[in-house]
Amino acid sequence: MKQLFDTFRAHSLELLPNLKERYGLLLRRDLVSAKLLAKDGQLLLEYTVTDKDHYSFDNKVITNSLTLTADIDEGLNVQQSIFDNARYLVEELSPVKLAKMANLFDESAAAVIINYQRG
Repeated sequence: MKQLFDTFRAHSLELLPNLKERYGLLLRRDLVSAKLLAKDGQLLLEYTVTDKDHYSFDNKVITNSLTLTADIDEGLNVQQSIFDNARYLVEELSPVKLAKMANLFDESAAAVIINYQRG
């Protein structure tokens, strides 16, 4: 994983390069951003995809913003730094949980990831 520096107090952190490093071709091809945000005492995962009809970077659409809580996974904690939460989300969170909570994966890849747990 690329080094994430905690030398300042950040409120937003781009995760897409790190997610690409871990998941590669399993991610949606139209995904242009995946950010972890710390805002108003909450952790949010916000991801952006290109417009499916035009595939132009001028037509970005925020498709979802998820509130991340300990109910989703006990490793996520709003009291920790955004960097610790980002490391956990990218490096330690189960791919099955990530596939279930966010539409970051290609449709067929998400189905394989989720069904793998059942098998």
